[in-house]
Amino acid sequence: MADIKAPRARYSRVTTRRGTLRPLNCPLEPELIVAEFSGELPPDVAYAVREHIAICETCGARAATLRTPYNLLSSLGAEPVPYVPDLRDHVRAKAIAAERWLGPLRMLGGIGRFGLLSIVMGVALIALLAFLLRGALVSLGVFATARTTNALTHVAPAAAGGSLFAETNKTVSVGSGFGKTWQVAEVILVDQHSGRVIRSLPASGTLGVGSSSTLPVAIATDGHTVYELTSQQNSGQQALIAITAANGAVRFTLPLTRPGGAALPSGAYADSLALAPDGKMLYVGIGGSQGRLLDVRALAITEAGKILLAWNPALPTSVPLPPPTSSLPASAFPSQTPIISLAGASFSEAAGGAVVVSPDGEWLFDALNAIDGKGDHYLVIRRIDLSNGQTAQSLGLPGVFHSEKLAASPAAASLQVYLVTGSPDAMAYVMDATASGPTLLGDIPLGGPTALNGVGLSDSLSVSPTPDGQRLYVSQDSVSADNSASAYTRWLLDTQGMSVIAGDSEAAPVGSLLANASSAPNAKVFALDNGDIQIGAPDFSVSWSRWLHASDNTPIRQLIASEP
Repeated sequence: MADIKAPRARYSRVTTRRGTLRPLNCPLEPELIVAEFSGELPPDVAYAVREHIAICETCGARAATLRTPYNLLSSLGAEPVPYVPDLRDHVRAKAIAAERWLGPLRMLGGIGRFGLLSIVMGVALIALLAFLLRGALVSLGVFATARTTNALTHVAPAAAGGSLFAETNKTVSVGSGFGKTWQVAEVILVDQHSGRVIRSLPASGTLGVGSSSTLPVAIATDGHTVYELTSQQNSGQQALIAITAANGAVRFTLPLTRPGGAALPSGAYADSLALAPDGKMLYVGIGGSQGRLLDVRALAITEAGKILLAWNPALPTSVPLPPPTSSLPASAFPSQTPIISLAGASFSEAAGGAVVVSPDGEWLFDALNAIDGKGDHYLVIRRIDLSNGQTAQSLGLPGVFHSEKLAASPAAASLQVYLVTGSPDAMAYVMDATASGPTLLGDIPLGGPTALNGVGLSDSLSVSPTPDGQRLYVSQDSVSADNSASAYTRWLLDTQGMSVIAGDSEAAPVGSLLANASSAPNAKVFALDNGDIQIGAPDFSVSWSRWLHASDNTPIRQLIASEP
């Protein structure tokens, strides 16, 4: 008889927003999609699955079909029905208790050795299935979990006073009042002096274990209100949810639309959130799959939850490049500034689609990848006028960049915007955030590993300016695809003198950094490493100490803000 060969599975490479590739079988198996919903996949696999779902019609439809029963299971058990047995039930239970034990024992007495073994194995199998089912239901949020507290006591103070906002890996169901429920992340408010968790936000609602499909895209706070930008939920919609920090009450739940309620463009995805320095306005960055630009780039939303404007700034047709190395400032000799044409260039989002607000609240900045007609690559930083939503000026940086972070100084006395690019040749660019910017004030080389033979690098970056805008904390975890090169480094940068003040290299990932808003001389800097919060000297001069570990081992997902 001829050999019968198994059919060959279809194989595709899935392109992610970051431009990296991960091999997956298409169409995706339902088990893989549900595993992504429930947060059971490794982060890189979950990211690849989610990005594939966003661009593949077949798998996108399959995911949408599976989402309804998944959400139904997630809602089970949220409102348990109380039941109090009466006296008759108690008497009946006592009366038949002996029979419950004696009956099975009499049956076992009449069963042979092999029959008894079969029963034992069956019971063990049922127990195993029950254990696995409970784990799945916990992941789906059917079984509630507790509010996060700090398992560590008598920790060293991070500062004499103030608080820290951090996001955990738990979600809370929030009702909108319109028959919809949204999943937001639990945000904890931690006392900087004692490390004690003061409050868990939102204050009401049952907590479950979050996943990449239920945890928010971005979180911002001014210390009084926490704003969460949800993931895509409720048939692909997203919402902006405001939570009062003082009591955990939900102030508003705002589904994202155009002004007036019209739907956003097809395929739109809100991927960033920025808060004006005075806390009066919020700006939501909008993009499409694989960083595609749509006819809405940003929404302007009031602190009261009203969508005022939808902006689509014009793409630049020409941009200046930084002046040649060692030349005098471009303002002194404009002829020294090279100008390149980007007419007909293709553009896409850069820096994860981030939008940031200038310290004076006058301008919005974003970053775009551009490829001109000759195939040359540029990273373009745009200054957008908040009075009309139009592009006021742009700056181009030549080269191919694989990962970027965009941030703005929080101090009005230091009008700067920062762009940090990852390895190889990691760099921090300091740009003017005034009405004459963005012009390059200086760049600070950071180095980093270089992979051989064209092997790609995976970079994880964090950027955190100090409250006075004079310094910048940067961290990078960089690993080559073949694990032949890696670097785990923290830096403290002088953004006035354009230099590295301090560096700290580790043998393992260093995670992200957050500057402390406290002005006390002994205030520590925060680091998020492997789900725990650590504190250390601002210049990395002493060893790091663990400061917060969740009592139920829930990982901390993000450092949001420090408040004095």
